[in-house]
Amino acid sequence: MTKNSSPPDDSWESDAVWDLIDRSPAQPVSPRFADDTLRAVRLSAEETPWWKSIFSRPAAVGLLGATAALALTASVLWKTPDAEIPTPVVNDSPNAESLATIQDIAEAEVLLAAEHLDDFSDHELASLAGF
Repeated sequence: MTKNSSPPDDSWESDAVWDLIDRSPAQPVSPRFADDTLRAVRLSAEETPWWKSIFSRPAAVGLLGATAALALTASVLWKTPDAEIPTPVVNDSPNAESLATIQDIAEAEVLLAAEHLDDFSDHELASLAGF
């Protein structure tokens, strides 16, 4: 029996690509092949998926802070239905003395402005005159 018998036609060894590889010259490997390969593997490290970055420490702290701020805002703005709404106090009958006091103050301001007309702008004089 001979050792170098040809493989059957349906074998992968009889493929045309393998024939080309067998006929091609051998390429020498550089002395730094292993170092270059390991460096290339480190540089092409697989990135973490986006969903894993949600659970990282800075993202978790930010998510916790945003949740706390939202809870605080909701608790401040949330009104209970049984809370009493304060009614504003309106004084419809002004006191005659208070009106007289306000009138005196307004007249004093107008007299002061009349003495120093150059110190006031046209807009300020018009507001003092009541236009």
